[in-house]
Amino acid sequence: MSIWARVGIICVLIAGAVLFVSALRAVPLDDVQSGIGGPAQTPPSAADAIVGPEARPGVLDSSRTCQACHPEIYAEWMSDRHSQAWIGKLYTELSNNHQDSTCWSCHAPRPILETGVNSPAETRANRREEGITCLTCHKQGRHVIGPRRDPQATPAVGLDCGPAFQARYPSASNQTGTNEFCGVCHNLHGTCDEFNGSRYAREGKTCLSCHMKEILAPVAKGGEPRVRRVHRMPGGHVPAMLRKAMTLEPRLDGDRLHVRVVNQGAGHRIPTDARHRAIRLFAEFFDSYGQPIILRSSSGRPERAVLMDLIRLFYRQEHKEPTQIDPAGTLGTNNWRESTTPIPEAARGGKVRLRLYYFLRHDWPPHKATLVEERVLDLG
Repeated sequence: MSIWARVGIICVLIAGAVLFVSALRAVPLDDVQSGIGGPAQTPPSAADAIVGPEARPGVLDSSRTCQACHPEIYAEWMSDRHSQAWIGKLYTELSNNHQDSTCWSCHAPRPILETGVNSPAETRANRREEGITCLTCHKQGRHVIGPRRDPQATPAVGLDCGPAFQARYPSASNQTGTNEFCGVCHNLHGTCDEFNGSRYAREGKTCLSCHMKEILAPVAKGGEPRVRRVHRMPGGHVPAMLRKAMTLEPRLDGDRLHVRVVNQGAGHRIPTDARHRAIRLFAEFFDSYGQPIILRSSSGRPERAVLMDLIRLFYRQEHKEPTQIDPAGTLGTNNWRESTTPIPEAARGGKVRLRLYYFLRHDWPPHKATLVEERVLDLG
């Protein structure tokens, strides 16, 4: 074979390789991620989620499509736990690195307006790393739906994005922002039912009253300021919200200490929504010299801090009744839970320190939990 023949063969092979790589690049992102319509094959890393795949022009399938026109709202969503619903460390741990498929439908759901407010959430096949996206709440078919109708009839801004708020979608516009809308995912353990039984619901409040505050700000880039909701939704991960929700009411009665944990501000039970969360109340006693008093726990081990109460929605296999605290105004129940412990004789003339902790995982040690409140009482 001549040298020119060999050169020709090599050129043909190179050209074939280039065409093959080009074909791979042309495969739609959805097919690469979903395994030809099936579940995503490999959970994305946190770095992938922060950068994210590029939104495709003319395709309404990513929150990044919304970023160009709604940069402030997009930034709020990016800083919120909903955007981390799939790649967050806590969910990754609890789902056994995404192996537990029972969690998928609420951590990477299809648009609720497409699957139905009165239907269970369904898992989407692509872009799961974006978690609970703008489209989860605002997409219906080829349109974007919001909680208010725009009297100016916002014009179409792209092939698939718009027109938003059109009068022909009144039912969708009225559904976004309702408790039932949130309940598609958040009522699996009765959170919305708890709220509907509270005084807050009777006062006309909704989930958004506490978790999506109203501000005066532009909705879209270049727009005039108007009243809109903040798309950063604080909850159990935010200490300020926890301190609004609960407080301690201690009292002394002879040789006994009584402490109430009061649900003072949450519109649902505390804790709610997840069985892995917990509230713990500890008491530490000190003698008149300020020295800690070592006591025996129920297991017989010496401990400085006495666990006075454990407040939880237990797992089914634990076979324990829930100890959660109802919201204010729930008929037939109290919005507090009281526990009692004897005061050690050695603590007379000393003090007791009460600490109320909120645990995102009930099996964490206290130093990983949020200290919600601390009280020191004289035992003179």
